[in-house]
Amino acid sequence: MRAHLVNEGYGQKDLVRMQDIKTKAAGDHNKELRLASTQANIIKNAAKAKARAEAAEEVFGSGSDIANIFHNRAEELGGSYVRSEASRGALAPVKGPKEKGKKLEREFEKDFFLPSEKIDGLVLATDGGSFNKEADFRKKLGIGKYFDPPEIGGEYLVSGYIASLGKVDLGSGKSKWFNIHDTYDGTAEIWKSSGYEGKYKIVFTSGDKPNAKIKDIRDFYNDQNHRHLGRWELVDYVPVNKMKELIRVYGGSLPGYTYK
Repeated sequence: MRAHLVNEGYGQKDLVRMQDIKTKAAGDHNKELRLASTQANIIKNAAKAKARAEAAEEVFGSGSDIANIFHNRAEELGGSYVRSEASRGALAPVKGPKEKGKKLEREFEKDFFLPSEKIDGLVLATDGGSFNKEADFRKKLGIGKYFDPPEIGGEYLVSGYIASLGKVDLGSGKSKWFNIHDTYDGTAEIWKSSGYEGKYKIVFTSGDKPNAKIKDIRDFYNDQNHRHLGRWELVDYVPVNKMKELIRVYGGSLPGYTYK
């Protein structure tokens, strides 16, 4: 099922690079132009420049002079009909303009809370953990990270049959075979393998809800040769169009699979 996303052409890293320009300039448009020009001149790939241009339209507006800097760079490198290609990898946004003599700080934003984070917050509350007044207020109203807490299972489910997609880049959506955002508009499930290594996997489903509850256990098998891939536990999930939110917890890429 194809996803209809505004940002199909650019990845999380492209968007953050544009957000960085806005943050570093702190309202100084001339500085925005200088930063954009410097970044554009460094780019040597037309498709990457086009992705930055589309990300710039998201941050600075369609037709903005910042976006045009990257559009012009894409045309300079590849002509008038360049298609964007999302940059691989993930990057935390800068926290603010760099102060003289200090290192630039980056930190992932947390406007969207993962199911695992909601559960952690509720556990902290019931265990008597400390909350500031704002967090207590949000909890009482049932908003923020406490809104719509995910269901917790713990059941052993019937076996699942899945096909490998190779490593999936959570920032761009690229996998070995295709871009996830071009194919799915469902749910991305995060499973943790049992055993000492406890490695994470991402499994995609076309449904708007996960195929299990948090803490449910399932044996997974290769759909072609029925080889046992392991016994995994569901630890998180997000809509595919929010997949970049997984980066701050699980890193920039994960082994990917799809249900068959």
